[in-house]
Amino acid sequence: MPPRVSALTISLGYARVVSFRTALIAMALLAAQAASAAAADVSLSVAPAGGVRLGSPTAISGRVTEAGAPLAGRTVSLEIQRHPFNGRWRSRGLTDTAGDGTFAFSRRLGRNNQVRVRLLGIAPEPDKLSQPADAFVLPAFTLSFDQRGTRVLRLKQTYTVPRDVELSAPTRFYVGPCRRDARGRCQSVRAPLRAEAETRRVRAGRYVARATVRIPRSYRGRFRYASCFRYSPGSGMGDPEQRCPREFARLR
Repeated sequence: MPPRVSALTISLGYARVVSFRTALIAMALLAAQAASAAAADVSLSVAPAGGVRLGSPTAISGRVTEAGAPLAGRTVSLEIQRHPFNGRWRSRGLTDTAGDGTFAFSRRLGRNNQVRVRLLGIAPEPDKLSQPADAFVLPAFTLSFDQRGTRVLRLKQTYTVPRDVELSAPTRFYVGPCRRDARGRCQSVRAPLRAEAETRRVRAGRYVARATVRIPRSYRGRFRYASCFRYSPGSGMGDPEQRCPREFARLR
């Protein structure tokens, strides 16, 4: 009769083979899941890219595809991370993809945000995330003028922001001639820089910039005007890369 140790050795060897095969099957399943997740692609865009005024909605849209084919009827979640972008991502709504794989959200945001979209996985697939994108929110503002003399204008820009926002960047004012065409429309497309004014806080959530400018006699009392303000560091409102024209503003 063979020693019992041989039978024990054979039994252990068999157990090892089964365990090894099980590991291979598990690894194959994980590989299949990873391949399926990698095949899904979630695109994302934000409009307008330059940002919206406070109080206006931001349009966030995209498309879900797999190997180039649209994935219809899949649930996606909009997630946002608010300035200064060190907090956790928060879900701001769910929707299903259309027949062509597209989806869309419209949200009013109070500050700059990072946005992304999560494609909810169907077991055993994991979720799939889009690349994050910037959603800029600018201060709400109004631009106006008062005439203080024959050729003297008092320009004023008023800003509305969340109460905890501080604006520090100056406001630039541009004034150019208005040369009318046969239909009475202004054709001038450029306005030179006339003044740079301090943006002053008048109360929480409200800032004002004022400047007095004199227009040339050649304008004959007809003019077009515009303004520009840069990003205020730490404000979380607007595109930090935005720049104002140094000499002339282009008018549309």
